[in-house]
Amino acid sequence: MPAEDAIIPCGLCGRGCMRAQLSQHHCLPRSKGGTSEDISLICKQCHGMVHATFTNETLAALYPTVAQLRRASELAAYIKWVRKQPASRRTKNKPRRDKV
Repeated sequence: MPAEDAIIPCGLCGRGCMRAQLSQHHCLPRSKGGTSEDISLICKQCHGMVHATFTNETLAALYPTVAQLRRASELAAYIKWVRKQPASRRTKNKPRRDKV
């Protein structure tokens, strides 16, 4: 496990973050059979946006990996925007009107 002060890239947006700024995203949701093998570290900002945008059913069916999430058209504009933000920036993601 990396040191607490090590810079680790977010699995989704690629920004360099301290370990405390990252959270564990279950690529295949636990409710859909995911295990500890299905975990990626992504920043809390991205993690919030993923769950504000997609239901667990959609994540399990269409986006079971971070690589597939990165290509999701619903997140394209967000990822383009967040890559330009400092890793220290943390804003509350508003729930999407219609979750996919």
